[in-house]
Amino acid sequence: MGPAQGLPGFEGGYPFSLLPFWGVHCLVDFMLAHFAAGPAVDTTIVLDEYSRGAALPLSSRWKKPVARVHVLEGGLGELARLVSACGADHVVLASLSSISILDAGALLALSESTGDLLAKVSVAQTPVEIYCSGREHLGRLLEGAAARAATPRPLRKSLFDAVLHHAIDRIEDLPGDLLFQADLMGYYASNLWLAVNGASRRYHSTVSRLPELADWGSESRIAEKGIVRDSWLAAGVEVEGTVEHSVIFPNVQIRRGAHVSRSVVLNGNRIGAGAEIHNALVLPLGSESPRTSANIGERCSIGARGSTARNAGFPDQIRDGVAVIGTNAEIPSGFRAEAASYVAPGVAASVLRKMKLLKKGASVFGNRTDLPREGAVTAGAPR
Repeated sequence: MGPAQGLPGFEGGYPFSLLPFWGVHCLVDFMLAHFAAGPAVDTTIVLDEYSRGAALPLSSRWKKPVARVHVLEGGLGELARLVSACGADHVVLASLSSISILDAGALLALSESTGDLLAKVSVAQTPVEIYCSGREHLGRLLEGAAARAATPRPLRKSLFDAVLHHAIDRIEDLPGDLLFQADLMGYYASNLWLAVNGASRRYHSTVSRLPELADWGSESRIAEKGIVRDSWLAAGVEVEGTVEHSVIFPNVQIRRGAHVSRSVVLNGNRIGAGAEIHNALVLPLGSESPRTSANIGERCSIGARGSTARNAGFPDQIRDGVAVIGTNAEIPSGFRAEAASYVAPGVAASVLRKMKLLKKGASVFGNRTDLPREGAVTAGAPR
């Protein structure tokens, strides 16, 4: 199950289990690494009904089967039945609102010590949405909550924000590192970390625990006049321009004369000739538009060097001058998006073409623009 609502940049129903993280990997790979303590661990990936489109990609993602995939259509009641029928003595329930590197043995030991208790995990003294309990105790909690539910609620909200949260008996801090927790700038920073540390022992030690992928992708290509400095490239990247201090995810194209610095560019984006991208997070492109067309247009400018600005609409999520381009957004040629600006997911080039400039800290949502007011900051999603 994905992060809590309110993470800007993603379209409704985005399959967070498949959100790219550290190049060819994704969030669910890191979560599965927690349950690799031994062959007796039986793992099920539970998808909400709105995420059913992720079922097939998940089922074919790994070289060897590592988990079954279950699309949950009956809410808490069906989850209670699934838990009761699993046959295990102890159960761990986890969401993808955080990604951490846990000691898998410590997690298994905690789950085996719970019995009729519900324990919540913390990492580096930060609580995360990982819960351990005895199967029978957890089944009773879920069955009782399902019987009391007057109206259907989104499963993630009813499960983690209500049922489990209110039933915690203890919080246990486990050894590990917290990489990301429902924070867009944390996501940006954790991925940009690869630009400096992609050859580190910590990186290789971590990815060695992740499930082996069925398809690692094609080789990357740097053209004769392409330049790559202090950066990390994933599979299938094509660089004809310049990349500096950046992390580029699979199947991204950076065309002639384009310059990318201190940025994280996720899967499938095509950056047009002469474009400038600095201090930016460009979220995945999943549309089926031809690879010959650039979704980040020629000679456009995104972000700025050295800014500490915050976004007016999302000051806690978009800050430190980082510009954010949402999933499947189309940036027209010549468009300028200044520091800490935000282009919402799916915004069409025709909308931005009329604007030409998105000012520092401003946001654009479809046909509407939210401009920052002098001396005023508003938190949360737009009305």
